[in-house]
Amino acid sequence: MKLEQIYMIILILFSQSGFCQNKEIFLSNLNASKDSPLYTTYAAQMERSEFILDEGFHFLFYDPERGIDFTSDTGGDMCIAFKCGPKYVYHVKDMYREPLIHASYSDIVTYSYFPFPDIKVDATFLVYSSRIAIHNLKIQNTGKGQIDLKLFAFLQNNYRTFNDIHLNKTEHKITFTHEELPDSWVLEHNIPYVDKVYNVFMLSEQPERMTCFRSYRWGNIALPLKIDLNINQKYIVWGMMSHAGGERCRHDNPKPKLLVILNDDSSKIITETASKWGRADKNINPYGFYSIELGNFSQIKSGDRYTMSLFCPETVEYASLRGTIGNLDTMNATRYDVVFDQNEIVPIPGNLKKDFWGGGAEIRLYWDKHVEHVSYNVYRCDYRKNRVYELIADKINRTFFTDKNIQGDKIYGYVVTGIDANGKMSMPTNEVTNIFRSDFLTDIKYPDQIRTDVTDLARVVSMQKNMTIKPGESINLRIIRGFARNERNLEEITQQAKTLFSENLTQFIAYNEKLYASVPKYSFNDADKEMLYWSAWNLMRQVMLPAEGKCGYNYYVFSREPTWGWGHGGQVFHESLTMLAYAFMDPQSAMNSQRVYLERQHKNGYINYRTGPYLDEIIEVNGEFTSSAPWYAWQNWQVYKITQDKKFLEEMYQSSKQFFDYYVSNHDKDQDGLYEWGGHAVLESVRDARVAVWDQVGWPTNFEALDLNTMLANEAMTLAAMAEELGRAHDASIWTEKAKNLSNLINKTFWDEESGFYYHVDRDDHDFSFSSENNLKRQEIIGFLPLWAGIATEKQAKRLVTHLTNDKKFWRKYGIPSLAADDIYYNDKGYWNGPVWVEWNYLIVEGLIKYGYHEQAKELVDRIAVNMMAQLKKDHNFWEFYSPDSQWAGYHKTYIWAGIINRMLIDIANLSR
Repeated sequence: MKLEQIYMIILILFSQSGFCQNKEIFLSNLNASKDSPLYTTYAAQMERSEFILDEGFHFLFYDPERGIDFTSDTGGDMCIAFKCGPKYVYHVKDMYREPLIHASYSDIVTYSYFPFPDIKVDATFLVYSSRIAIHNLKIQNTGKGQIDLKLFAFLQNNYRTFNDIHLNKTEHKITFTHEELPDSWVLEHNIPYVDKVYNVFMLSEQPERMTCFRSYRWGNIALPLKIDLNINQKYIVWGMMSHAGGERCRHDNPKPKLLVILNDDSSKIITETASKWGRADKNINPYGFYSIELGNFSQIKSGDRYTMSLFCPETVEYASLRGTIGNLDTMNATRYDVVFDQNEIVPIPGNLKKDFWGGGAEIRLYWDKHVEHVSYNVYRCDYRKNRVYELIADKINRTFFTDKNIQGDKIYGYVVTGIDANGKMSMPTNEVTNIFRSDFLTDIKYPDQIRTDVTDLARVVSMQKNMTIKPGESINLRIIRGFARNERNLEEITQQAKTLFSENLTQFIAYNEKLYASVPKYSFNDADKEMLYWSAWNLMRQVMLPAEGKCGYNYYVFSREPTWGWGHGGQVFHESLTMLAYAFMDPQSAMNSQRVYLERQHKNGYINYRTGPYLDEIIEVNGEFTSSAPWYAWQNWQVYKITQDKKFLEEMYQSSKQFFDYYVSNHDKDQDGLYEWGGHAVLESVRDARVAVWDQVGWPTNFEALDLNTMLANEAMTLAAMAEELGRAHDASIWTEKAKNLSNLINKTFWDEESGFYYHVDRDDHDFSFSSENNLKRQEIIGFLPLWAGIATEKQAKRLVTHLTNDKKFWRKYGIPSLAADDIYYNDKGYWNGPVWVEWNYLIVEGLIKYGYHEQAKELVDRIAVNMMAQLKKDHNFWEFYSPDSQWAGYHKTYIWAGIINRMLIDIANLSR
């Protein structure tokens, strides 16, 4: 029997004998409200997780306008509602007492709330595995009278829809499918995925009713984008949307609108709802890009002309372009970046609404008359056929239209445009559909009066359980949701779910308490900071996955929930800096994560840019392979200092030595002893977009790279320390000499005495001028790396700290920005031109400590923590980066490297010991 199995048996015995929460473990003894800075995303423990089909959940307990839902990005949300007498309670704002969280780990949360004055709910939610989630409810009558209660356990999908629905009341289950479509990155990198997911939704007792609906509430129902991955794209027009100031248009509510007309023929139009072919990304994505497949117009051909209009409702700005379809035999895409402006166009008709007549056989559309001397076009698309809108009413003068041509189970979408006296057309209205009388809330009020028999395009599936609870009595219910790859796998998951109806969930709390017992513990004067600290451990633990595919060891992804391709491919060196903290919690899996690189290392020492279970991403450019920034030896050394595992050190010394030798052999094109970024140099440099020098001066290979040389000098210093620890004094002296020589060259070449800062230099003549005088003198965050590496002299360090603590440059309210705030390219919500990247701030903190600037280091950590805590209170999540100037965060959430804040807190706490 394996040790892990013995350990689990011990935990089960403890839990069954009454042992529950360890009073010394912080995360087992919470009283966290919506205003607490607690991370509330949950995914399965590493040993019960997998890569290809993996579902995590975010606990949305803090939004008064939502229920206490467990949400997912693409799989739909698990929801609970109650009805007592005439009162229905779902929204947090309607509850008698809002939820409080009592224990929270990376995979499990326990909490309680009162939906009604005398009804207390004690709940446990566990992501048991990548395929199964368990929601356990203990519902207690705390009053003096008997209570009749109805519970609604339902799933709601705002991403796409539920299809192939089968209700099985006898077996207490609903089965259905939903889509989880891969993004372009996954498709381009041939990462395996499951796009049609089979589901089972089960209740521990037989429900009184099972129902399914096309919407949650009465009103217009938005239908998802039609996507066919099996059709190659025909002709895509795409580009970036920007506002006049240069900032990307990333407005999300409401989103930008798009309209295309082909060959000046307005009888057919396509909009941002048009179908996608061969790819699953949205036509308007969250990062300021649009795309549209012109193949939606049937029989397009080379030379066809298109007119495109875009509109940002948030700023009431427009953009337009005209283009010609290129040679379809040689090209299938054109990029046009657009800039919005405030040029006047025909106003959009307002407030489009609908009524149904004849039992849903006819639909009446009506809208506001918004301006004089304008007529209206009415368009309709058949959702079961395509996403092209066809003109069904041309230049009508009235503000209503009745469509009497609704056939069978057709699902139609309608939009209206305005036409001015010159024939110029407005952007279309928001769409309305003809979906009729199939909503969950109406059914709550009037059971069996509306359609509950839909089998596709559903947004809600529900089970209703009626209970009569006596005073002091409690009823236990368990809800399970399972995910499967196919019908056969669904049956396996269903059988496993049945066994979990009797599983004791306290054992999973005990397992976490044992795991978290090794985490360094400190006395925090600030309760919020303590919660930030422990939340970071949850984040780090959560992204770990077991050996799978090409990975013979456990590895990590950037995020489990939400799952996005680029963040789910596998490991990369700069994210692995997180192991410098994670190793305190689980030293073995931290070391194994580093071994993933070793086992995939090429014979010549090269290590992939990204390494995952189904990915070896090398990115070849001009015959050169792209690697990642050389932090490898330093990471291995820092992990060893925590684990003290000599076997690991021996393995990683050899691997790190090979990697260093490869790097220096391939990154010095001019053989002058200084190094340049290579391969796809922007990606290799880590700072992969919106870098002042890259964007406004030149491509990275044109420069001797300050950051790269500093990292390589630090690698040589680290290899010396590793060799010394292994008793290899001769090797250590060689590495020390290499580090010394490169450090001297860095100070001689990259330091500017006049400004007291480090910069890149021109590769050819080693000055600070490339295409114009001193245009490389851009004060970026990399200028402080010589502090981290210990290369700067005491005098240089003092001048660097002067810049660092200048509030007009780097000493901002919430941390150190990636570019000085007085630079013309600075944008606190940009990318590598302003925001606070937590891992890079960690390097600065280490540098400050190394040079004795302890108070500055403490203050910097405090500034960073304040913004992170504010965001956790707002949305209970960690983010890729944060604004240095305001309480804002972006772009990707649940992001692994934000978790390194706990290493910063550890190092600051140790200064006082």
